[in-house]
Amino acid sequence: MAKSFVTFHVPDDPKLLAALGEVALRHEHLNHVLKMTIKVLANVTPGEAISATRYEGSRQLRERIRKLARSRLGEGTALIRLQALVSECERVTEARNRFVHGLWAKELDGDAQLRDEFGEPGPVPTVAELSALAMEIASVTQKLNHERLLGFLAEALKAKRL
Repeated sequence: MAKSFVTFHVPDDPKLLAALGEVALRHEHLNHVLKMTIKVLANVTPGEAISATRYEGSRQLRERIRKLARSRLGEGTALIRLQALVSECERVTEARNRFVHGLWAKELDGDAQLRDEFGEPGPVPTVAELSALAMEIASVTQKLNHERLLGFLAEALKAKRL
């Protein structure tokens, strides 16, 4: 079987590009809330948390949260709930990574495709799929932000200070 020639491709559908951009922007909101979760767990200022995590990606932020949470919260319900929420963050990041870090390509005289990290081709996502992911990222971001400010995490940290 002859190999096909694949070239780089940027979709020309403005709605698709806008939906992809929304995924990227919402994911940066998630990263910021991960940094602010580190802030509350480490009991530092926002500036200190941002400075300390300046070049850290999502994976490093999640790992730091896991370590700080175990240390600050100890074993128990709050730790388990935070670990579950951090796993949700990981799931939406992995979905985002497929679209943002995948290779958008096109075979000559063929359809556009999105190649994974192994070079395997797959379909280009639809606007609806990207929009759904953007909303999912926003939902996970809002949930984590709520829990660190007013929810179970805030309560658990408050109880540890007493």
